[in-house]
Amino acid sequence: MNDFIYKLKNLHWTLIFLVFFLSLVGLVMIFSATKEEGLTATTSQLMKLLLGFSIMFAVAITNINFWQKYSFLLYIIGISFLVYATFYGFIGKGSRRWINLLGINIQPSEIMKIFLILALAKFFDERKMENFKEYFFLLIPIFLIILPFSIIITQPDLGTSVVLLSLGIVVFFVAGINFRFFIFCFLIFLISSPLLWNSLHQYQRQRLLTFFDPYKDPLGAGYHIIQSEIAIGSGGFLGKGWLKGTQSHLDFLPEKKTDFIFSMLGEEFGFLGTISVIGLFILIYITGYMISNSIEKNFFSKVVGISIITNFFLSGTINMAMVMGLTPVVGIPLPLVSYGGSSMITYFFGFGLLLSIELSHKIHKEDNLMNLPLFR
Repeated sequence: MNDFIYKLKNLHWTLIFLVFFLSLVGLVMIFSATKEEGLTATTSQLMKLLLGFSIMFAVAITNINFWQKYSFLLYIIGISFLVYATFYGFIGKGSRRWINLLGINIQPSEIMKIFLILALAKFFDERKMENFKEYFFLLIPIFLIILPFSIIITQPDLGTSVVLLSLGIVVFFVAGINFRFFIFCFLIFLISSPLLWNSLHQYQRQRLLTFFDPYKDPLGAGYHIIQSEIAIGSGGFLGKGWLKGTQSHLDFLPEKKTDFIFSMLGEEFGFLGTISVIGLFILIYITGYMISNSIEKNFFSKVVGISIITNFFLSGTINMAMVMGLTPVVGIPLPLVSYGGSSMITYFFGFGLLLSIELSHKIHKEDNLMNLPLFR
């Protein structure tokens, strides 16, 4: 019991409170987005938040060595769930990517992001730095990335597959891979781009083309982004007020509680509200990065920490850019703000790992200090 209390007291509470405030913003916006439907969605989101925080604390007080030990096993479990979802899962939003586990709908591709980070970090941690220059050595981690990427893109889920691929690149970068490797990969991408384009579904190609001129199809593929830009622009500096958004409450704005919740935030709370949320994202990223970068002697922890906080920030940036028309619509929710289960639980799991990294490092330093002759 004393050990449990000690661990709770030594958690990084600044990060916890920042995550709590961002989650609270999401709860407030979901209530507004679904007020005509009653409290069902808000209550459901509240229950998921409680579950998410419980998972975060449970992971946080578990030593990071535990997650390192079972990294490859978790990766295999994640791949198994992905394969099962692809063939036997049920369809949601046009993709066969959901499974029902103990009465809970789960999207395995979301949790696979964390499992991939853990597996890659463990692989690089067990190899010597000088081997990183040998390209044949990198075939194994490349395979670890390509396998889930290939499965997810066939579901089809373009947004998650792109984020997963980006995370793999981030891990390679943090691990200290030679920059020439990234140039080589970029050239391969350029050469294979026609093949990749032809492998996309028609609606995916249409989304990418609509990005350049959404007004070519204002009532079809371009409708989402046009209504999103109108909602954000109409909010002005202070917004129209909570529960008073016209684009959202008159049902012009689609997916207002999930992918386009940031547009609703801009309409109801204006520039001041959106810049505050962006500030929260930046603060969480800086805090997470500082925690990860302070770990000097544990390579695994450093790679995992930086990759996890980058996943959070990257997903948030893509969503915000998407609803403002700066990137194509790819269906990525706003972390901790959008309504949902799998993605939110994944982020809480990730933050739990970050807290575990910081706590384990702190305990390790104190143990080393107590072993010095002065304290004996």
